Amino acid sequence: METIRIIDLEKTNLNQFSVHLADCVVLTKNNKILMQQRPENWGKHAGVLNIFGGHVEDGEKVMDALIRELNEELGAIVKSQDVTFVGALTEDFTNHKEVVHVHFWHDKEGTITGCYEAEAVEYDNIENALQHPKIMDYAFWALKECEARGFLVSESLPSIA
Repeated sequence: METIRIIDLEKTNLNQFSVHLADCVVLTKNNKILMQQRPENWGKHAGVLNIFGGHVEDGEKVMDALIRELNEELGAIVKSQDVTFVGALTEDFTNHKEVVHVHFWHDKEGTITGCYEAEAVEYDNIENALQHPKIMDYAFWALKECEARGFLVSESLPSIA
């Protein structure tokens, strides 16, 4: 597994990173963990299992980028107050030059209309997702962190009241 490094945003000069990414663990209205599997022709990330999100554009705030990316990739209508920041990290394979701002969002209102970038994959529990042989290291960390915070529960996910 490639090494990740957790970043303390309050103690780190964010200008040192060449790229900022806004990514998100998504829980569907039906309490399924929604992830995406990249196509086999995706270059160095062929066939990997990942969470949703992407690049923060110049002049864009991280939350605005996340909302835009979730709309582009899922057709989702996301309200910033429904998103929880989970953590920020860097990865070895980028030489720690890119920072990923990881979030959690539960689509309680069922606004997701599809998966428009890769193949959608749903999981009933975190264990099944973590067993995927090509899960991205930071996605693995993100799922475990969401579990630790009580957003995702092992074996069976919470039901919506």
